[in-house]
Amino acid sequence: MGKVIVRVSPEFKHPVDADCEFIAGGHLEPLYYMDSALRTAYQVYENVSEGTPVSPVFASKEDLASWFRHAQWPQESIDFLLSNGHAPSLVVRG
Repeated sequence: MGKVIVRVSPEFKHPVDADCEFIAGGHLEPLYYMDSALRTAYQVYENVSEGTPVSPVFASKEDLASWFRHAQWPQESIDFLLSNGHAPSLVVRG
């Protein structure tokens, strides 16, 4: 599952269905219509299959990096994701 950093508002809550399950891609429309000046926080989403959040909302990239370190991510992977804004789940070389 690939990862992408999405800019959200600090109080953003990903939409859920009647069973409190995340709605796949449910963040796209609300964030599209949200004033970009309000999107000051960071949240990581998986972007290959469903488009649902895999992290809480963080006020800074430093807080996000700390969360990844706590989850035992290698520093090289954290640096790649933070500098590129996304990380693939699979790379095929021919």
